Amino acid sequence: MIEPKNKILITGSNSFVGNEIIKYLNKYNYNIIGTYRKNKKKHISRKIKQIKLDLNKKIYLKDKFNILIHCASATPANEKRENYFKINQIGFKDLLNSSLKLGCKKIILISSVAVYGDVKKTITEKSSINGKSKYAKSKQKMENILFNFAKKNKINTISLRLSQVIGNKSVNNYFSEFKKKIHSNKKKTINLQSNKDYFNNICHINDLCKNIKKLIDSNVIKNKNEIFNFASNKPITINKLKKVIFSFNKKIKFKENNIPKFYKISLDKTNKYNLKFSSTLHAIKSSLK
Repeated sequence: MIEPKNKILITGSNSFVGNEIIKYLNKYNYNIIGTYRKNKKKHISRKIKQIKLDLNKKIYLKDKFNILIHCASATPANEKRENYFKINQIGFKDLLNSSLKLGCKKIILISSVAVYGDVKKTITEKSSINGKSKYAKSKQKMENILFNFAKKNKINTISLRLSQVIGNKSVNNYFSEFKKKIHSNKKKTINLQSNKDYFNNICHINDLCKNIKKLIDSNVIKNKNEIFNFASNKPITINKLKKVIFSFNKKIKFKENNIPKFYKISLDKTNKYNLKFSSTLHAIKSSLK
């Protein structure tokens, strides 16, 4: 019997992102533990051990693992009933300390491009951090907590600043909201900015999963604490997006606004590390089918 390459703890197995990462990595020779807060995932493989983890409470982990992929967090979708400070800071710190005791050597944090705030030009990993929302600030603090933890304990960490993660089952983002309108086959209005604006601030779930696998297996990360922006390749214009939407639902109407929901993100750094992403057009079309 071939021994598993790595033992991986993945938090937030009931979330869209966490569940898709687990399903993808389960195809390979990994020993996976998925965490849930209230209810076990029903359709998850029997090979995957599921354990209860509530970041609101004291953490008790027993199984050793060498990689942590942290997807669980308070988000805008559940912020009315959850505490950003308690979950995204106190709970996260407790999880990191527990992980260290259990032999964890690499940590991948699911963060967000929301940390950049209002965007007026192409984003890079060195762009200013100006996020004003509670969610953005909590993600900034999580990254800082992880950076200090890595520095103190000499452990490899990676923060992934995700764009809107899209796919057939994506939820709780701007793209998923207008996808509902498109598939309603009714007269609906979608607010978009200027036709000439270029954007690629979406990330297909398949690309996210494939690149996380690369980061798990790779030893080429030079710094102890690395940050990557994840987005699609080959930006397109808002006008092109409208044409794609119209091809799925000719009843859709568009209204122009000045809120920059879509913008450009540089992939120079991810290209340097051979992290590959689908084109923006392909990611959108495959997600709308």
